[in-house]
Amino acid sequence: MTTMIDEVQKPDDATLILKRMLNATPERAFKAWTTAEHIQQWMRPEPGMEVPLASMDLRVGGKFRIQMKKPDGEFFTAVGVFREVKPPERLVYTWDWEKDGSGAEFGEVDGKPSLITVEFLKRGKGTELVLTHNRFASVESRDNHAHGWTRGLESFAKFVEG
Repeated sequence: MTTMIDEVQKPDDATLILKRMLNATPERAFKAWTTAEHIQQWMRPEPGMEVPLASMDLRVGGKFRIQMKKPDGEFFTAVGVFREVKPPERLVYTWDWEKDGSGAEFGEVDGKPSLITVEFLKRGKGTELVLTHNRFASVESRDNHAHGWTRGLESFAKFVEG
């Protein structure tokens, strides 16, 4: 039942909303989204990208770090803090980028955090994933994230439905 992104909305310059039906339970989808070992397997915003390191302190106030590496060796490391954790239905967290990102520990961030809300809504035997990413610093940043999240959710769906 793997389908492409069901819907991408850009209601304003600073907001992105992606919706996708998954052939998986909310519990399974939530676990795949929040477990470091699982993130390392599915987080692929670009072809050939890998996740050498991921850490998740899944609690309000806990931090996460996802280090993504392109085939050419360039790093993109996302970090943030969990604001709301309600398994298996809802997560809210900040999202920022490390300036370097190549290290094994948390590094200096850009300081332009955006906000992500992920909802895992039970729909029959499946789950509707609704990802709302807002507070982007620019339209360009929003549109770059739209591209990355679209690919990332494709990979996530294959992983969680597999």
